[in-house]
Amino acid sequence: MSDLQFNVVLIGVLPDFDPEKAQQDFATLFSLDAEKAANLFASKKSVLKANVTRDLANKFVDRLAVIGVNAIAEPIIIDEDFPDDSDFSESEESVSEEHQNHSPEFHNDKFSAAITQEFPKVSFEKDAQEKHQHAFTFTGKGTEYFKIWIVNILLSIVTLGIYSAWAKVRNKQYFYGNTHIADHTFEYTAEPLKILKGRVIAFVIYLAVVFSHHISPLASVIATIVVVLFLPFIIVNSLKFNARHSSYRNIPFRFTGTVWGALKVFILLPVAGILTIGLLMPLAWKRQVQYITNNHLYGSDAFKFDVDIKEYFFMLMILVGVSMACFMVIGGIVAAGSVFLAFTSSAFDAKSWLLMVPIILGYTALYLAIGAYFMVSMANIHWNNTKLKNHQFTANWTTPSFFSLLATNTFGILFTLGLFIPFAKVRTAIYKANHTAFIAEGNLDDFIANELEQSNSLAEGVHDIFDIDISI
Repeated sequence: MSDLQFNVVLIGVLPDFDPEKAQQDFATLFSLDAEKAANLFASKKSVLKANVTRDLANKFVDRLAVIGVNAIAEPIIIDEDFPDDSDFSESEESVSEEHQNHSPEFHNDKFSAAITQEFPKVSFEKDAQEKHQHAFTFTGKGTEYFKIWIVNILLSIVTLGIYSAWAKVRNKQYFYGNTHIADHTFEYTAEPLKILKGRVIAFVIYLAVVFSHHISPLASVIATIVVVLFLPFIIVNSLKFNARHSSYRNIPFRFTGTVWGALKVFILLPVAGILTIGLLMPLAWKRQVQYITNNHLYGSDAFKFDVDIKEYFFMLMILVGVSMACFMVIGGIVAAGSVFLAFTSSAFDAKSWLLMVPIILGYTALYLAIGAYFMVSMANIHWNNTKLKNHQFTANWTTPSFFSLLATNTFGILFTLGLFIPFAKVRTAIYKANHTAFIAEGNLDDFIANELEQSNSLAEGVHDIFDIDISI
């Protein structure tokens, strides 16, 4: 008599996941070096777990899918006297020779320990909650938003900017209302009049700075210093206002950051970064993301962001290295072209203009590539290291795909004299949603129900007296 057992077999990387990141997460999960992980993915068929029950095999497959690794539960027939699956740490030694040949480097003590101890400890213990990935989706359409956008523009012009407060609410409500997660959308409930009050205050501050330039240099310096010192207050107030009027499934967000905290991360640290020729900029980036994320709450639970500072330093080194290399190449082209033109033609003829075309295209491509890499890196670092209680976010943005998005959006806006802007915004929202997900531990509905109960009991009955949005 025989029992049906399963092998967990590595196939590769799931679609829409970055292969390099999936392989890196796989290596981290099992404490493998990069070469050994690469060998496993390069093998045609690697057995990760042998002779386990269907349920356990499916749990391994689901856990690997969270990090983008494609695995299957492959049925096998084993003898009845095969070791019980509850002691699967010893069953590795009985894997058939056929499967060992598929992954010759897999069955070693280090990897076996990672499989039998660390992997189940993450999510397969009997008392552990299963993880469920909920992808973000954006269902807006460019043609729909274009109608809202063009009306907002025209009415803002006719009303000398007064309608811009209502325009902001309409824009936010459109994008919130079309962003879905787990079959529910977000809500934006701000009142346009409060936004208008804030904009009036911002406009008065702007006029004061402009007029100070006409009074005296000293007045101009004093006004500038006052505005800089007032900036953290504007940032905090704007974040509080936006969080308070944003909600998901009737549970509002909150922001609890302080002005002093904003002053440190948005003024002092960036200044320190400039004074150290960029060496402290990675610290400033990390602290800014931490300040914004860790001071946001959903209901009664705070978001948590933490990451090794070396990830920001690595990003900075890539940015500096690529920028220097590209500028050297473009500078070489300019120098060579200038020499060529000096010997073949007078200044500013047709050849001069022809030389400018590749230079302009080169600078544009460089700018977009650097911007794409920076935004992709910041997004992936942020979302892949952000948690909400026992739940976490994940993102798999890639530089090539985001560069393509930026390039087409940029040229679309230029060639249509700005009319492509609403389509560009919708395309960007779709990309962000498609490459970001929320991984819930256990049942998401239970978590929401608990947050709703606590949110109602806390009932933030008092709002700030200064409940307006000063941001433009």
